[in-house]
Amino acid sequence: QTRLKIKSCACKPTDDHITSLHSQISTMSEVDYKEAPFSSEASSGEIPVKVHIIAPSTLPEGYVFEAEVGIPGNKKTISVEVPPGGVVEGQVFLVPLPADFGAGEPQVKVPTGRWKDGTFDFCNAGPFHPSSWCALCFTQVGMGQIMQRMRLNWLGDIGHDSATKNTYKVVLALVLSYTAYSIALEIMEGSRNYQNIPAYIPVLKFIGAMLFTIWSVYALMKTRENIRAKYSIPEDSCKGYEDLVCSMCCSCCVVAQMARHTGEYETYKGSCCSATGMAGHTPSIV
Repeated sequence: QTRLKIKSCACKPTDDHITSLHSQISTMSEVDYKEAPFSSEASSGEIPVKVHIIAPSTLPEGYVFEAEVGIPGNKKTISVEVPPGGVVEGQVFLVPLPADFGAGEPQVKVPTGRWKDGTFDFCNAGPFHPSSWCALCFTQVGMGQIMQRMRLNWLGDIGHDSATKNTYKVVLALVLSYTAYSIALEIMEGSRNYQNIPAYIPVLKFIGAMLFTIWSVYALMKTRENIRAKYSIPEDSCKGYEDLVCSMCCSCCVVAQMARHTGEYETYKGSCCSATGMAGHTPSIV
């Protein structure tokens, strides 16, 4: 998501320091790392939007470099200071987006510190809103639209522009492939008497359903986790497992909630047929 170049540094990493960083960071939970700032930020009253940064190399805390953030073709440079504990190459960390970033340009306003509405507030955008029906009838497709909107990859993770530019197409291809796979097996099964159905058909159906379900739940969990991290939204229940539990128990509700949170449908129109679930003139989310 970011193109990086070193600008300056408060201190230079040594070999011993780098070895120490690897041992410390390898034992650090990514979820705990992302959620650590929630309590202090909430008390300040002003919670900035954050941007994911991919560390260009192993760096100690206090190291300062420039990162180009934003959508491809319209990136802007911000100064980034490595957080306490340092980072290893390829590690994703979060930094606050400057308050004047994109000043004067139209922006989608996304709430921070809390969800815009509840998980089950399905009709808040309207009973016939495209996001609601897409989440209900084509849950994984709606998830793919949110991934593309947030520039995540097909697993719901942070990635470079090359890995996230076609996320919606990849998700749509997976959904259509699994649908065709399931229909083909149903046709093969339906063309035979019950007693003559080959044993491999139920096995293939089970394997396909399990793989598709595991991907769907994992990708949705990671998408929700990254949205919470970006907008500093703490867990309300099931501490440490809320993203997983919500993704498993009511995936369509989770997709609809994330779409409403990141869509600002009061200002911009939704679309069930676009890659981002938004009308073409809608500004991109940084």
